[in-house]
Amino acid sequence: MTPPTHDQDITSWLQLLSAIEEAEAGYGTGRLTEISLSVYSALAAAQFQITQLRARIHMLAASGPSSHGSPVTAKGPQ
Repeated sequence: MTPPTHDQDITSWLQLLSAIEEAEAGYGTGRLTEISLSVYSALAAAQFQITQLRARIHMLAASGPSSHGSPVTAKGPQ
C-alpha cells in the first residue's frame, strides 16, 4: 500500500472539512461518517506500520554493528 501523495492528502482533509460543514449545516452526517471511518482506517494502518518499523529498528539495534561498522540506534519522540 503506497501512502497518498501530498495533493491526495490535502484533498482528503478538504473533503473531511467539507463534510463537517455540511453536517453542521444540517445536510446529514452520512458523508461525514464515511470520511471519518476512512480516516480512522488510515490512521490504524499507519500505526501498524510504525509499530512494524519500530520492531525492525529494535531488532537491528539488538543485532549489533551493521556490516559497515556503524551501529544502528533508535530514539523515540522526546
